[in-house]
Amino acid sequence: MIRLLFCLLMTLAVVSADEPAQAKRPKAPFRVWYQPRLWHRDTSLYAHMTVEAGGWLDPALGEKAGITVLDWRYGLSHPDAKGPDYWHDACGAKARSFPKSKSTIITAGMAIDEWVPPTTPETLKWLCKGLRAGRRENPDVFIAVWLTDPTPELIELGHDGTVDLFIIEGYTHSDPAMGPGLVTGWQNALRRCDGLAKAGLEDKMIFSFGHIDSAARRLGDPKGERLGAAWIRERIVELKQKYPRMPGVAFFESEAPDSPELRELVRACDALSAEFWP
Repeated sequence: MIRLLFCLLMTLAVVSADEPAQAKRPKAPFRVWYQPRLWHRDTSLYAHMTVEAGGWLDPALGEKAGITVLDWRYGLSHPDAKGPDYWHDACGAKARSFPKSKSTIITAGMAIDEWVPPTTPETLKWLCKGLRAGRRENPDVFIAVWLTDPTPELIELGHDGTVDLFIIEGYTHSDPAMGPGLVTGWQNALRRCDGLAKAGLEDKMIFSFGHIDSAARRLGDPKGERLGAAWIRERIVELKQKYPRMPGVAFFESEAPDSPELRELVRACDALSAEFWP
């Protein structure tokens, strides 16, 4: 009997060792980065990052560093969605297992990219239905959404607990060499925040600055104001005053090449995130 019990325990230990680990679910304060391209070269630049919301980093490596890496998933811009299955399945452990060949970790959840006007009228219905069903079946999955203008359907996903975090795309600056890109004015960015705050979702929304690039200028204008740490600090102070329950901040890093100026800006953003959301 003792020998049988010993064999059973050893078998369970082996099975357990082969099972992928479950990544920790993120919680506030959310200090979020998208595409932290320099992390592999110098992790100290992002010393206070808690969430990488775009699947840029290896989730297992991020877990060891205390960073939650969320999977990237299409939003309303999905080019060939045929129904709710894409978003439903994305919530499950199978889709969140990494790497796919021999999984070592199940990610905490996903970041839905680009809540923008849908490619087809059906896409909005499919996305909402798929996320709700996936969340019911996987209550621990963490779901974040990158958005421009909040819509009634998105707000309802926050009210019913489907979406955990709204990341507002407040991109006021872009690299002139890349064209204007998806940028907006500061007042319009605040209007997006107001839409969620008035809906009672202030404690689920964070603002994303961008594009984090030492060459980025206001509204993509080559002669416009350059994005800098002092400008970001002033705007963070305003955000804290207007939305005191906002639980963090995000930064969208561009594809700019490595440079001392870019490193200085990234480090400054990271320091500001910890200063205002310690």
